[in-house]
Amino acid sequence: MKKFLFACAAIGAIAGPAWAQSNVTVYGIIDASLARSSSETAPTKISVDSGNWYGSRLGFRGSEDLGDGLSAIFQLENGFSVDTGNLGQSGRLFGRHAWVGLKGSLGMLRVGRSWTPAYCALTDTIDPFEDGMAGAAGAFFGRNVFNAIDIRMQNALFYTTPTVGGMTGEVAYALGEVAGNSKAGRQLSTVLTYVGGPLRAVASYNEMNNATGTGAAKLYFGGARYDFGPFKLHIGLDRQKTDNAGVLTTDANDTIVALTIPVGRGTILASYNYLNDRSPANADMKQAAIGYKYELSKRTTLYTSYGHINVNDANRVMVGIRHRF
Repeated sequence: MKKFLFACAAIGAIAGPAWAQSNVTVYGIIDASLARSSSETAPTKISVDSGNWYGSRLGFRGSEDLGDGLSAIFQLENGFSVDTGNLGQSGRLFGRHAWVGLKGSLGMLRVGRSWTPAYCALTDTIDPFEDGMAGAAGAFFGRNVFNAIDIRMQNALFYTTPTVGGMTGEVAYALGEVAGNSKAGRQLSTVLTYVGGPLRAVASYNEMNNATGTGAAKLYFGGARYDFGPFKLHIGLDRQKTDNAGVLTTDANDTIVALTIPVGRGTILASYNYLNDRSPANADMKQAAIGYKYELSKRTTLYTSYGHINVNDANRVMVGIRHRF
């Protein structure tokens, strides 16, 4: 027994310096809400939902200092439904994030599965609802990619440049991994971000090839958020074009104008989306939404929102709670 304890102590002494250079964080979000949906074409539904604002999740992220300003980094993030306990993202164990990489003076390189840079530009800059609640913009803005295909990329390489003069570039490339056809399922997502004073502006291009590499869903957009003090103004313009991609056929432009208004410990959110359908169907759509979130603490937030889409007089209202740990 003494020999066993001595061996454990020796191993601990050797491993100690390596562990001292590393850190791992366990974190999560639990988001649950009561929602009511109605339209002219579907019966009214009342439900307890998960992740109506922020997807419920359990994650692990960490880094190791490798010296000379270089760090190894990783993130594993599981998605789940708090109302049922089921796994999210089609049952993937770490469907939200699963990547490993390096970060240093030349930027950050990651390998695995993560958000497309284009989707992050939408949620961080353009949409005050962060593509959540009843006011989510994803069903309009970039819908031929975010709503019809996926907001994440897998089998992918992600590179983020260092920030220079307020400018940061991001590019992600996903391999389709189809033998003999390098174009099949291939995806490219790029974003250029500028941050200076009260202004945050983005420009993005996203392209997703179909399963045979014979067509693609393409998305171009630009947008900005400007902090005037009493409120923030958000604007965004996109161009959506889907060419034989085997998903929702799209030829449209979308415009979003939105506001974020701080009020004490709360925040009022409002947005208006107009989708100009350029296809022969000419199926234009409009969405107006308003919401409110109230910070009970640094980790717990109450929220509510209402959204109306003119097509089929679709309405959705919800009240929820989000807790972070």
